[in-house]
Amino acid sequence: MNISSLVVDARPDFLAPLCEALQALPGVDLHAATPEGKLIVTLETDSNDATTDTFERLGALEGVMSVAMVYHQFEPDQDPIQEH
Repeated sequence: MNISSLVVDARPDFLAPLCEALQALPGVDLHAATPEGKLIVTLETDSNDATTDTFERLGALEGVMSVAMVYHQFEPDQDPIQEH
């Protein structure tokens, strides 16, 4: 599992539809938004490729000026290996 936190800088006049679009994306959680267009987002995916793809999708949303990754952590699968 990949967990990332992002800061999205958006045009204030696109804030409402952008917040709706973010909340509709799988693995994306919107935690805070300022009237000036700064958004705090977390992203959970199952691979580095999925993280990159979603990051790029966020940057392409209408009204987004920039997306900056603040934190990224990879958690390995926690399934125990059974030994015989």
